Amino acid sequence: MQRRRLLKSGLLLTGAAAAGSLALVSGFARSGRNAPEFTGIGDWINTDALVSLAASRGRVVLVNFWTYSCINCRRTLPYLKRWHSEYGDLGLRVIGIHTPEFAFEHVRADVETYIRQTGVPYPIGQDNDFATWDAWDNTAWPGFYILDRDGRVALVCEGEDHAHEMEGAIRGLLGLPQTGEIGLPGDDPDLSRLGSPEMYFGSIHPTPQDDRQSPRSGEAEYSFSQAATPKLNEYQLNGAWFRQGEKLVLQSSRGALRSRFSAAKFHLVATAPKAATVRIRLDGREMPGVEISWPTLYTLVDGEIYGEHLLELEADSPGLTLFSATFG
Repeated sequence: MQRRRLLKSGLLLTGAAAAGSLALVSGFARSGRNAPEFTGIGDWINTDALVSLAASRGRVVLVNFWTYSCINCRRTLPYLKRWHSEYGDLGLRVIGIHTPEFAFEHVRADVETYIRQTGVPYPIGQDNDFATWDAWDNTAWPGFYILDRDGRVALVCEGEDHAHEMEGAIRGLLGLPQTGEIGLPGDDPDLSRLGSPEMYFGSIHPTPQDDRQSPRSGEAEYSFSQAATPKLNEYQLNGAWFRQGEKLVLQSSRGALRSRFSAAKFHLVATAPKAATVRIRLDGREMPGVEISWPTLYTLVDGEIYGEHLLELEADSPGLTLFSATFG
């Protein structure tokens, strides 16, 4: 199961690839009582009406906690959109609760941009203060709650690898037959070959920067000459960089990053003050450049070959800001 988890200390952890399983969270979910009402939602997107569970009585409801730069959340959106389309007229209501990980994910315009680009059709509530997250005792992105027609919690799952289980539960609550194949191939992708956890670049979390470079907060000059190529699941920097909070910001006119990872895909959460194309090499081979502009997740490597790879990124864009890297 792949998930990103928020602990009460504020430390974020990423789950390594493991067998998916039903994850029942504490409190109301275990008891089967009615789910609490949404609270502290600043704005609703994709609807002009106030969204509430009380107004959804009589329908099966799927509530999804997510955030738009999270690759674990993004991989679940295709089947959530499909369920909205296939089961909406049969009594299912899908509701997204967008609870941000990074500061930029608080911005409604950025959330709306992603929703528009990807065609998410169901209502999305902005839970910027984690009020609904806390009221529901949610602990991970993505988190899923399936409620019966009376508003009672029927199933709770966290992370990926639950699509078939959830669709079966939805069909059962809607009174639909459980015969035949449920879902589509790829709804639950095989992530067992991933060998790299999420990397954070800021100072909030322990950094996997090569310790031979003496990583530190604040502004520092780094050079690839300080060390040989990075070890697996570590990265190195070249140029002047400023590390603070959730960010790592390029200060010099040129900068570079190289990272050794074990996966087929490399995703980078980043932004730049002006649209800038970064140059990419994978295992010494030139790859197409990637333009980085507004704050979101960018796919630098979209391969199919799992195993260890060396990624090298070069930029001529002071202000380039890195938040995290995830893998697929």
